[in-house]
Amino acid sequence: MIPKFPFFLTLILGGFTAWLWLNDHVMRSVSVLVLLPLWLLLMGLWWALQRQGARLKRLAAVAGGFALFFTVFRYDGSADGSAFPSLTWRWQEKVSLPELHNITGGTSATPAAPEGAADMPRFLGAKGDGVLPEPDWQTDWRAHPPREVWRIQVGDGWSGFAVAGNRAITQEQRGEEECVTCYDLTTGKLLWSHADKARFDEAMGGIGPRATPTVDAAKSAVFAMGAGGRLNCLDLATGAPRWKREVLDDTGAKTNLQWGKSASPLLVGDFVVCSGGEGGSSLIAYRQDAGETAWQAGNDGGSYSSPVLMTLAGREQILNVNNGSVTGHDPATGAVLWRFDWPGGFPKVGQPVQVTPERFLVTSSYGLKGHLVEIKADAAGRFSAGSIWSSSHPRTKFSSASVFATHAYASDEGTFCCIDLATGERGWREGRYGFGQHVRVGDEWMLVQAEKGYVALVKANPEKLEEVSRLEALNAKTWNPPTLAGRWLLVRNDREAVCYEIAAKR
Repeated sequence: MIPKFPFFLTLILGGFTAWLWLNDHVMRSVSVLVLLPLWLLLMGLWWALQRQGARLKRLAAVAGGFALFFTVFRYDGSADGSAFPSLTWRWQEKVSLPELHNITGGTSATPAAPEGAADMPRFLGAKGDGVLPEPDWQTDWRAHPPREVWRIQVGDGWSGFAVAGNRAITQEQRGEEECVTCYDLTTGKLLWSHADKARFDEAMGGIGPRATPTVDAAKSAVFAMGAGGRLNCLDLATGAPRWKREVLDDTGAKTNLQWGKSASPLLVGDFVVCSGGEGGSSLIAYRQDAGETAWQAGNDGGSYSSPVLMTLAGREQILNVNNGSVTGHDPATGAVLWRFDWPGGFPKVGQPVQVTPERFLVTSSYGLKGHLVEIKADAAGRFSAGSIWSSSHPRTKFSSASVFATHAYASDEGTFCCIDLATGERGWREGRYGFGQHVRVGDEWMLVQAEKGYVALVKANPEKLEEVSRLEALNAKTWNPPTLAGRWLLVRNDREAVCYEIAAKR
């Protein structure tokens, strides 16, 4: 006869766990973090209390089992974007790379870019919209495999690369130093580094800086946002510091964001624009030459999304996703032109993506619906914002959608999917690329950085998933965005970085 308590306990907790995983629920990792230990604990207590006269010994055995487990294993952050736990031996330490300190470059001249390379000055491309030029390279990687140019070890962090000429700039954690590092695009050799005594370490999200630097090649300047809110302005050629600001202090933020500052700076005219933290101003603009504050705007704090310049309803404006809203701002003064309320306590990470001259798409996860938002201007020039439709899909979490005419493609809780932009309805859903990143390339391609480390080339097809090529680039958790600088592809994670040259079209 089956004991009732174990049977019903397993049925209830097991059934709930199965439902979470079958539906790719955002909280499915709760089944491992909470429900599995709860099942083991309750089963242990049931077993111990069954035997009179031996209860204390059995309770001691249960306690000893749990104590042994926590003595042998330790939590080592999230194994993936679903927050599935990664466990490691307590005595096993991660290999630490040496600190870099401040190393300046030896020349003020920036070498020319190699053949086939192009600048990639900021996160998600020149406009920050994840739309890259039409490929002038081979798309069949089996027949024309990309050439591995170099592979190097890098420190912790989820920053991508910005590329200007022959320089590739990223951010990484080296011990107790948060570093902005510059590598030779053709060799992988370290050209310079700028180090601050700072270390951001969050249990689920990991260690190190999150934001991709922004480069102004014409002014030979690099702008890098650290995970703790420090904005550095450095010389592109040598890495020499020009100025720095503490963005969280300047915006009056109550605290840093829980998972650290990840928003890349936006360059608009003579300003460098940054988002805020928890509470305080949503945006702040500094003068690029000396770092003085030019304006502040908004009062809804910041998010993990980066500000972007977009023209909506005939007006160029800065679009920013805040803690509980999306706002449009005048680039010259920061004045709020319109506000779209988008409340929710969970993080907003995805970039707003333009769909038409009046509409843009915002997506998230954690039970928060995305919206196709329309901006209208009246005869007096006043703006208003309204939702055309809202949908629970795609659940992009910390990636962004790619828009092609009538459809959007995105990660839906780790599985790629297609969304009809007319209705918000989800079409196909397949391709377990995990919680990686992707960019649009030309009019029909997407470059997908899978969470497991490989890179996939996917054709935009509203009827089905059409993966054309795949490149086994990395072999560990990869949350960093890919950088496609012409025919030169750079990808990295918190362990290593690799550069490929993709064969040119003949």
